[in-house]
Amino acid sequence: MRRFALHLSMLASLAPLPAPAQPVQPVPAASPSLARQVATVEGITEYRLPNGLRIVLAPDAAKPTTTVNITYLVGSRHENYGETGMAHLLEHLLFKGTPSLPGKAIPTEFARRGMSVNGTTTQDRTNYFGTFAASDENLDWALRMEADRMVNSVLSKADLDSEMTVVRNEMEMGENSPSRMLMQQTMSAAYRWHNYGKAPIGARSDVENVSIDNLRAFYRRYYQPDNAVLVVAGRFDPAATLARIERYFGAIPRPTRVLPPEHTVEPAQEGARELVIMRPGDNSLVAAQYHVSPGAHPDTTALSLLTIILGDTPGGRLYKALVERGQATSIGSAFYAMKDPGTLLFMAETSRDQSLAAARAGLITQVEGFAVAPVTEVELERARGRMRNAYDHYMSDPGALGIALSEAIAKGDWRLFFLNRDRIETTTLADVQRVAQNYLQSSNRTVGLFVPSAQPARAQVPATPDVAAMVNGYQGKPALAAVAPFDPSPANIEAHTTRQTLANGMQLALLPKPARGEVVHGVLVLRMGDVQSLQGLTTVGSMTASMLRRGAGGMKREQISDRIETLRARVGIGGSAERVTVSFETRRAQLPELLALLREILRAPDFPEAEFETLRKTSIADIESIRSQPGVMASNALGRHGDPYPVGDPRHARSFAENIADLRAATLAQVRDFHARFYGAGNAQLSLVGDFDAPAAAAQAAQLFGDWTAAQPYARVDRPFVPIPPAEFTLPAPGKANAVYVAAAPIDLTSDSPDYALMMIANRVLGGASLRSRLADRLRQQEGLSYGAGSWVQVGALDRAGRFGVQAQYAPQNLARLQRAVADELERFARDGITAPELAEAVSGLLQQGTVSRSNDAALAGALANQLYLGRTMAFTEELEARLRAATTESVNAAIRRYMQAGAMSRVYAGDFSGAPAAQPAQARDAAGGSQAGGGANTEAAGATPAAQP
Repeated sequence: MRRFALHLSMLASLAPLPAPAQPVQPVPAASPSLARQVATVEGITEYRLPNGLRIVLAPDAAKPTTTVNITYLVGSRHENYGETGMAHLLEHLLFKGTPSLPGKAIPTEFARRGMSVNGTTTQDRTNYFGTFAASDENLDWALRMEADRMVNSVLSKADLDSEMTVVRNEMEMGENSPSRMLMQQTMSAAYRWHNYGKAPIGARSDVENVSIDNLRAFYRRYYQPDNAVLVVAGRFDPAATLARIERYFGAIPRPTRVLPPEHTVEPAQEGARELVIMRPGDNSLVAAQYHVSPGAHPDTTALSLLTIILGDTPGGRLYKALVERGQATSIGSAFYAMKDPGTLLFMAETSRDQSLAAARAGLITQVEGFAVAPVTEVELERARGRMRNAYDHYMSDPGALGIALSEAIAKGDWRLFFLNRDRIETTTLADVQRVAQNYLQSSNRTVGLFVPSAQPARAQVPATPDVAAMVNGYQGKPALAAVAPFDPSPANIEAHTTRQTLANGMQLALLPKPARGEVVHGVLVLRMGDVQSLQGLTTVGSMTASMLRRGAGGMKREQISDRIETLRARVGIGGSAERVTVSFETRRAQLPELLALLREILRAPDFPEAEFETLRKTSIADIESIRSQPGVMASNALGRHGDPYPVGDPRHARSFAENIADLRAATLAQVRDFHARFYGAGNAQLSLVGDFDAPAAAAQAAQLFGDWTAAQPYARVDRPFVPIPPAEFTLPAPGKANAVYVAAAPIDLTSDSPDYALMMIANRVLGGASLRSRLADRLRQQEGLSYGAGSWVQVGALDRAGRFGVQAQYAPQNLARLQRAVADELERFARDGITAPELAEAVSGLLQQGTVSRSNDAALAGALANQLYLGRTMAFTEELEARLRAATTESVNAAIRRYMQAGAMSRVYAGDFSGAPAAQPAQARDAAGGSQAGGGANTEAAGATPAAQP
């Protein structure tokens, strides 16, 4: 039987394949329409071409961006023996070019157009997506490119050899993560026969030995129009776009091959399983995974609600039972809703002084305890509110909606997205209780050893339903109301923005504008203290900010979280001793109530003692869990080198040990005192962007915060330029498969300098664009050394402590090659500078990226709040963009020579070099730092693009 099964597999892999396609010949524009309309739901329409391509158009003119997403129904589940990782490897190679777009042409166009692009591979599908400033020219190019690389990608042996090492580096990055390894191996143990047990990244041996011929055959078999779904979302002309799709994709013939059948069904699990992973790390983890229904099955909605009931923080059962009671430092959950029956996983993390056995017992008791403690109506409604809000977010964001439709497509049909949304309202308490007791039982669990049983209980996992019948005739709800487009140019933003100052000094920036779903985004920044009053209070100040949402106005943490969900809102609060930032999103009708709630959170926190102790423990555990990660170690060492500030100064770069000691020494009394002395709105900025009543919002802000001032005066903590001598460090990270290189040099520069625009251009050419830059071309595309390599420029608006830096991930044994490659590129960059084509490409990319960023209301709210503090308007952005357009190769190259000299950089190498060739850099002292030098995390950021730059 084994030989027979293998024979069938070989026959499938040797099935006739279509011949390599010729360059796509577009159908004449005047040809009759090829597309057949299939379905329309809530303003989204599906068409189908004769060659089998499915097209989903989701127009939304509210934002000036377009997202093109093409999903191929092929993933790791379709890989044969010895070919694991092939789907993911192929995803990488599709960025390498076609005969009409050779070499670096595709990433070059991405960069020139300022497109945000990526590709992802899962067990069920591979997708490629890009978001860009809406224009006929950008959309036309994106569609032509996707049609071209669907059948004409080169797939050369040289590119395979180069990209294989990049993928291997990506694999090594994953191997550095204990949680990722645990999740991957738990999934493998849960499946005996189905390919879902194989991670998309693949086995190292398969990736290293994959045949280019097999890869080409895999490509020709699955990358065809009848196995793809094209989604276009955002601002575009539907009729013109459909004509373009017909012109470019309609020219591709329908393949004659027949896809291999998929008939493997994972049998019901007959008893608990357990595995133990022994790898380097710090904290312990326990995970419990259960087989569940296919993603298209109606049980999916009940399972999603159940995931929230168990895994939510802070309202979920696991958080309450494990974290609040001190048995774990954190919990997590993952619901793998896939085409075939998937899994539901729950995880808990414990620190060194917590019992892993107790956490394991507590986790299983909660997950499998619904027969004793049934689901309550309160839990169900809380989870229902979370899911409603998630769907509201997708419906108001065309880019996110396009990706969400891609995930539904992988399960069988894009309309499943809406069916699952509708089921949120119809799923009952009995439904959730039923799925909990059916799936979450010991015999269906993968965490323990296999235990034989005379009468094994088996979860009844349903078969994949007939999706076509399920969605046939489905109409959905009325489509969201269309909104008028808004021009994101700096001048138009400025024309519609009003600013004012309240009696206590609080500043407001209000930009009412059309928004899909009546969404409004806001940012509120509180600034506090000065360099003297904040001495020794860095940790206390940070803990104060972290405590705000853990109890306020008589409400407990869970009640605050529930209230935010009820208001259809998202709220993020983060800060330090110097500044607290509140970012939020809600709807027009709920904005007044949310602002009132934020008033209670900020002005009337309760600081419950139990929550304070939980925060202390989880914060220490967080530090312990990352302190041996190469990237964190390298960044910390670089931050501490040359730090001129003494212990206690708010700008001091602290070590891990100092951070932990400060956390243990902090008291609740200090936190309460810090809030009483430093919190106030006299130096605050509030910005609102979206659909709201500006006069009413201003009046309410004055009522809520206009009488609030801090007892302690405020003065910005200055971070002047400090020369730092170059140095070199090697930090050992035993057992870590992936190494990290980070280098940086101080630069004396602020964002109002003419040189800032020149440095933005120089940085983008060197390493600021992920796929198309000097460093990416050399380290990834040419030599295949690094999954991620790039550069950055951090420049403040007021502080002069700027930095220019370079980073890369690599395998430890490639250290010498990486050193040579980086040194060569930096030397060539300083010596030769940039070229005229590179200048044009960088400027185009930065300007279009700025347009995309300004069309993001959340980012725009942050920029307006920062402008208030700096005394700037959108005129500053216009001036910066003018400087970008006026830049010359001579001026950029002069800036490179002034600021980007390799000899001024300090370099850090972190990784396990025990088995690598002799490393060149000298062994460093113990440089386990805790922050950037000079407390750089609190520097007033100038931003990386014209949009982020206020």
